[in-house]
Amino acid sequence: MLIITLLQFKESILRHLEERILGFTIIDTIIYIVLSTVTKMLYSVHMQSDLYSSNQKVCVIYAVMYALSLSSSLLLAQLWFSFIFLRIRKSVYTYKHLFPLFSTPSIIGIFICIGISIYGFTNDCHTTSLQFRRLMPFLIGLNFIYIFATLFLGVQHAIAQKNSTNRKEAFYLSFIALVPSGSCILQYFIPDVPLTDPIFALTLLHVYVTLLKNRITSDPLTGVNNKIRLIDYLQYITQHQDSSKRLFILVMEVDFFKEIVRNFGYEMSDRVIADLASFFKRQCRGQNAFLARTGERQFAIIMERDEVSEIEAFCQKLVRECDRDRMQADMNMWKISFSLHYAEISNISTSNISQIFDEAKKNCYKPETPAPKD
Repeated sequence: MLIITLLQFKESILRHLEERILGFTIIDTIIYIVLSTVTKMLYSVHMQSDLYSSNQKVCVIYAVMYALSLSSSLLLAQLWFSFIFLRIRKSVYTYKHLFPLFSTPSIIGIFICIGISIYGFTNDCHTTSLQFRRLMPFLIGLNFIYIFATLFLGVQHAIAQKNSTNRKEAFYLSFIALVPSGSCILQYFIPDVPLTDPIFALTLLHVYVTLLKNRITSDPLTGVNNKIRLIDYLQYITQHQDSSKRLFILVMEVDFFKEIVRNFGYEMSDRVIADLASFFKRQCRGQNAFLARTGERQFAIIMERDEVSEIEAFCQKLVRECDRDRMQADMNMWKISFSLHYAEISNISTSNISQIFDEAKKNCYKPETPAPKD
C-alpha cells in the first residue's frame, strides 16, 4: 500500500489499481492469518514454560509478531476501503490525490504498534501483551473508520444503481466487510477461541469467488456486462417481469468496423468500442436499462417500457446524442456511429439468444452508415 501511495501518479500503477489492490488484499489476508496463528501459538506455548519469564528472545519475537499481525489487520481494512472506492468511481485519476489521506489512519496505528513492539524488547511477554490489549479498542476503532466509510460509499453507490444486479453487488461488497470486523470484536472478548483467522479466510474466499464470477460475466475491454450476463439477466427479468410492462431489446452495431481496423489498427478499434460503451452507459443512466456487449462490434440494451413509442423515443435520443457527442477525435472525419435495431421479446423464448437477435434485426430503426471515403 505504501508503494501504491508513493507511485500513485504513475499511469502504469493507476491503470489496473483496482486489480492490484485486490491482489494485495488477498496476500495481506494470508499474511495476517499466518502471523495471528503463530502469535497465538507462541504466546500459549511459552505461557506454560518455566523459561517464559526469563527468555527475552521469546518476548522480542512475540512482540514483533503481535505488532505485525495487528498492522496487517489495519492494512486489510484500508485495502478493502480502497478497493470499494476504486470499484465505484468512474475515474481513478480524478481521486488519486486522496490516496495519501486514505493511508493516514492505518499508518498512525502501525507506528503505534511498532512503538509497543520496541517496548517489548525490555519487558516480558505478559506485559507486552497487556499493552497490546489496551491498544485494541483504538485499533478496532481505526478499522471501523474504514469499514463505515466503505459502507457509506457502497450504499450510496447501490442506491444510485437502477439495475438490480449491480445494486445487489454494491450492497454485498459494502456489507460483507462487517463479518471479519465483527469477528475481531468477538475475538477481543473471547481471546482463547480462534475466530478471526477462519472467518477472514472464509470471507475472503467468498468475496473472491463472487468477484471471479463477475469477471467471467463482464467484458474486459469496456467493463460492461457480456453475453453470458445478458442471458442470465433475461432469464431473471422474464421471471420477475412487471405484468403491466413490455420487454424490449435494442441491438447496436458499430458502423464500418472492419474499415476502422484496416485504416487505424486494432488499438484504435478498441478505443472506439470503449468510447461507445461509455456513451451507451451515459445514455442508460437513470433509464432502468441493462447494457451488455454481445459481440466484437455489437451491444445490446434490455428495457421494460409501457409502449413501443417509448422505445422509439429512446432510439431517437441515442441517434441524436451520438451525433452531438464528440467521440474519438483522433480519427478526424471518421465519426463514430452505429446501426440500431429493436424488438419486443416478451413473447420470444429467452433460452435462444440468437432468435432474439434475429427478431431485432427484422426491425431496423437506423441502418448502417457507409464508411467515409479516404
